[in-house]
Amino acid sequence: MSDIFDDETQEPGAVEAESKQVGFLPSIVIQILKYVALGLLATVFVVTVVIITLRVLNVSSQSQNPPEISPEYQAAPPVLAWYEIGEIRARTSDEAQYTLLAVVYLGYKVNDKALQTELNERRPYLRDLIRRFFSSKRAEELRPQYEEMIKEELKAKINDVLTSGMVQDIVFDTFTLVEF
Repeated sequence: MSDIFDDETQEPGAVEAESKQVGFLPSIVIQILKYVALGLLATVFVVTVVIITLRVLNVSSQSQNPPEISPEYQAAPPVLAWYEIGEIRARTSDEAQYTLLAVVYLGYKVNDKALQTELNERRPYLRDLIRRFFSSKRAEELRPQYEEMIKEELKAKINDVLTSGMVQDIVFDTFTLVEF
């Protein structure tokens, strides 16, 4: 019975003060492994946050770079002589009509006197051709994002009519679409 009293008189922390062994490793080794694992997790977390942050910053900095210029626009445009057709007014083919105001210039090779003479002689016909061209379009087709397509199509129609040369370029000094 004295053994029973001896066990009860012992303080509960006395047994724990001795090195406890959980499984095959002492508890101090388990504590150290826990801290090492927490340190590794913290390091992995920090590295992941840094990588994600750098990628986000790189993506936003790439959008600030100017776009590459295509070779078509890098070359200097040829020097042309310009023929003023004048102001053209046309109504679109929409149900809710729009009015287009455009000042049109036709570019042709310098010193092409035959073409210059033909442009002078056909000026009223060319003005009417251009007016009819714009009148056949809807307002949506005459938006600024389609300007190059409009110029190419108009240039083809004008060149089909000319006999002494070809128009090289078309410039709109004014190109305004107004809802009527």
